[in-house]
Order: sequence, then structure tokens, then C-alpha cells
Amino acid sequence: MAQRPVDKSVSTFLKATGAIIGALVVLQVWIAIVQKKGPNEAFLWAIAVVLAMVGLILFEMKRRPADKDASWGEAMAGATFVFMLMVIAYGVLPHQFLVYADSELLWRSDRFLFGPDIGLPGGERLFEYILPFDLTYLVIRDIIAVLIYGILLVGHVALFSMWQRRGAVAPAGTDTVDRSKFGRPLVRQGVRN
Repeated sequence: MAQRPVDKSVSTFLKATGAIIGALVVLQVWIAIVQKKGPNEAFLWAIAVVLAMVGLILFEMKRRPADKDASWGEAMAGATFVFMLMVIAYGVLPHQFLVYADSELLWRSDRFLFGPDIGLPGGERLFEYILPFDLTYLVIRDIIAVLIYGILLVGHVALFSMWQRRGAVAPAGTDTVDRSKFGRPLVRQGVRN
């Protein structure tokens, strides 16, 4: 049986979510080692709530037939759920990271990652030729916040697209044929079409 596009989309989305969680774990470990600070529970809880809500959407997407019409109550409950997800994802999650970076990590404009106070013993700047500009922790904080918004926006559009295509079936004639790493179909010895 051919795999439905929604199943492939869900598995791809889950792999991407695993990569995001891995990146956040690496960020928290880096913060724990370099900054000697513990993780921010509010930020981690916001991530957990967003992932749980997305998981509920994925569960409903696989369960609900595409040709079934939604009742008025189902539509209102779904709209409220999606609005809550957007508030938490676009409002609470980035805010918690910014508060964590400002208050506990002290990522301010007067702290430099690369800058005038980071230099070699001879008075030369360490990365003068590689990075000919100053890089403060405030810039790093803002770049991470923009990445959070970007990842959420791409995930948002991907979820809407997956929901709209959830009832699609694989095109006729697309058998699951084993393919080589170069994309050509594999043929067994002694078997001809």
C-alpha cells in the first residue's frame, strides 16, 4: 500500500521537530557550560506546550477524514485551539527567551562576544581579520529570537499545508519501488518487466 502524503508530511515534521529539540538542548548545554547558568523553566515549558499542541494537531490530522464536514462547535473549538497555539508560539515563547537572556544571562550591549575587550596579549584583536566588527551578546539574543520566529512561521505554514492535503492519496501507478542512492529503480537479478 502506498504511503499517503499526510503520513510522509507528519514523519518529516516530526524529524524537523526532533532537530529543533536537539538544537535547543545544545543551546541549553552551551549556556550551562559557558554562562554557568541553569535552564529557564518558563522557556522550556513554553516549548513543551507548543510541541504538545502541535502533537494534538498531528494526531487529529491523521485521524479525521478529509471529506467530513466540521460542525459549528468543532470549527469554533478548532479556531480557539489554533488561536491559543499562535498566542503561545508567537507571544509567550519568544518573550520567555528574551526575558531569560536579559535577566539571567545578562546578554546586554556592553558584553562582547567579539569586540574590543577580547584580544591577544600583544594588544591585537583576536578576530580582527575574520570578523572586522564588534559582536555583542545583545545581537546574539536578537538573532536567536528571529530564528525562533522563523522556525515557528515555517512550521505554521507547513501545518496549514499538511492539514489542507490530509485527504490526498498517492497518485495512481506510484508503486513503492526500491531505488538506488542515485534515484534509479533497482531491478532484481533474473526479473525482467
